[in-house]
Amino acid sequence: MIGIISAALNLVKLTGLDETIGHWLGGEKGEEVASKVVDMAQSLTGGDSPVSALNSLKNNPELLLKFKRQLNDHITELKRLENEERANARAMQIAALANQDKFSKRFIYLFAIVWSVFSFGYIAAITFLDIPPASTRFADTELGFLLGTAMAGIFSFFYGSSENEGVTRRTQQQLDIHQQIQK
Repeated sequence: MIGIISAALNLVKLTGLDETIGHWLGGEKGEEVASKVVDMAQSLTGGDSPVSALNSLKNNPELLLKFKRQLNDHITELKRLENEERANARAMQIAALANQDKFSKRFIYLFAIVWSVFSFGYIAAITFLDIPPASTRFADTELGFLLGTAMAGIFSFFYGSSENEGVTRRTQQQLDIHQQIQK
């Protein structure tokens, strides 16, 4: 259902909230979020399709401002749900650490160590060993996965991620503007 996600992205681009909401549209619940965005736009504008809602918002700055306010309210709810999900993951890790089973207690650390050793071994192997020319692209793809996904995920888990800091800052600025407009 790429159409609904594309329509929602076009709608949020009008408001300037595309970077903030975009990562939810590409996430697990992308279609659900997109459907809510499109439904909000259609109910606000009275449009019978995403295209008519988009055109109405483009041509009416007052409706666009109301739509942006609704999205800001929805962003607050989505942020709350995202934070709850993180809290649940942290609670699961705390419960694992409280467990008396040594394997359960140390699993995440063992998992990270195994992937790290494998990654460094792979990096050393493709750096110092001869790779057949037919396998070069495969080796590059695997290297990209290990560095960009596996290792980055491990570092993000243990040391936190700054990926959403910019989005969070922009969202907070937009919420501040929204609150000033309401006053």
